[in-house]
Amino acid sequence: MLGLEQWFANFTQYSWDDNSAESLAEVPRPILEYMIYGTFKSAEIASFIGGCIAHPIYRVYLKSKITPDTLTNNTYKIIRTQCRRLQGRFLIGSLVAGPLTTLAYIHLSGMTEMELKEKCYKVRCSTVGLTTDRAALCFGFIGWYWKRFQGAVDGINVALLYSLIHEKILKPYTSPMMYDRVKEGERLEGGVGEREQTKTQLLRFLSGKNIRFEAEADTKE
Repeated sequence: MLGLEQWFANFTQYSWDDNSAESLAEVPRPILEYMIYGTFKSAEIASFIGGCIAHPIYRVYLKSKITPDTLTNNTYKIIRTQCRRLQGRFLIGSLVAGPLTTLAYIHLSGMTEMELKEKCYKVRCSTVGLTTDRAALCFGFIGWYWKRFQGAVDGINVALLYSLIHEKILKPYTSPMMYDRVKEGERLEGGVGEREQTKTQLLRFLSGKNIRFEAEADTKE
């Protein structure tokens, strides 16, 4: 899956076997993974701006342009349709701009690969962020199935509201939409750095074993 198996397992929590402290700290494709994160955040911000700010402002503006001569039975329906199209365009634009701006940020910031991996690891460990992103994906898909991109904006805004209510009110009394199987106390203290060091030591050990076996084979011959 393009090197995103560990990210997918953590995001969906679909398997006990693939959710461990070690797999959580493995980030084989940090650029692609961070671009996905940037796309999520871009879509959430654009949905809020498009659905909760631009939509009502544009609706008030269009209503102010109505005159007795232009008023018909369908005037308000047309205004509503135009406003919903506007919010849908915000989301479409964010899905294009999100990965591009994230990629530009990665290159312009001068981050090393290890620094980027650490950022991805922090994203994976952020319970609040994951709750928001998972809810946005679920409710956004439901909204998209209902009214395509216009409905997806409504769904994502519902997800943002749910995440806010869960964090501020419901958190002590209930569980989020999905909970992380690797608890905070079970995670590697050194994060990605510790995991990379362990893998390097293992590879050196296996390499040494291979050299020794080859030497023994040559001696027997």
